[in-house]
Amino acid sequence: MKTKKGFYCIDNKIYFGDYPIEQVSGKKSLSIVHSEQIRTDVPFSENDFAVRFWDNHALTEAELINMDNGIGKIMRCMGIAKFPETDLSETEKRLETGLPKSVKILYKYLTPMLMTDDERFLSPDEMYIDSGNLVFYKIKRTPIAISLSDGVLMGYRKRKWEYSKGDESFMCFAMNRIVVKSIAQMPFTRLGKIKGALKTTISPEKELKNAFEDTFKVLEGYSNYGNIILYNENGALGWFRQNGFYADIMIGCTNAQILSELISVDISAEWE
Repeated sequence: MKTKKGFYCIDNKIYFGDYPIEQVSGKKSLSIVHSEQIRTDVPFSENDFAVRFWDNHALTEAELINMDNGIGKIMRCMGIAKFPETDLSETEKRLETGLPKSVKILYKYLTPMLMTDDERFLSPDEMYIDSGNLVFYKIKRTPIAISLSDGVLMGYRKRKWEYSKGDESFMCFAMNRIVVKSIAQMPFTRLGKIKGALKTTISPEKELKNAFEDTFKVLEGYSNYGNIILYNENGALGWFRQNGFYADIMIGCTNAQILSELISVDISAEWE
């Protein structure tokens, strides 16, 4: 994978570092950015620009940090505060290759619960390489992989590996599955169908922040179109998704009191 050092844009914030030059989808002029969007001390002029990427792209250093922090918060909301070091050296030896940093971050947090069921993350002993792609997840018999050469998420369709620019990135795919599977395992859960303005707004993140205030925080650093992860470190997780035509929310809590407080918030939801 060819990389270049420069300014890049992630979730409307500006960073500086190495980025994959073959996965650039556009540019953003730095002359129009606000100071609160800047996440680098590297000076720039009004003639400089920051690149944007396809949704499915190799993760930048900023995203790897966000992924590490984000999954850690999700696990703490589940009541898991300590993470035993996962030794992947035997897996690398078996596969005869080094594992991507993104994969190592993911497997630092995976629990047995996330590696069971028909749809699951594979255990380190089960991961394998197929046509240069590291298979780490399966939906029944359908494998999901990360390209070892390009760092992008690969889907298996019609008996061949395919890369789609519009698919989720490895980070978004992994965090999406982790939060949904985690919520399903929590003792108190509710599903809600969203009505009203929140169903069609172009800024659901802002609306959710205003509605829940400090009871439910939006997970920063997770930018996945239409999907928002919510959390309360006292023991609650939420997953909101919206595409302009429908919207729903899934909430899981470690105790009934937190759940009662969260579903009492007026977000025009029909709770199942």
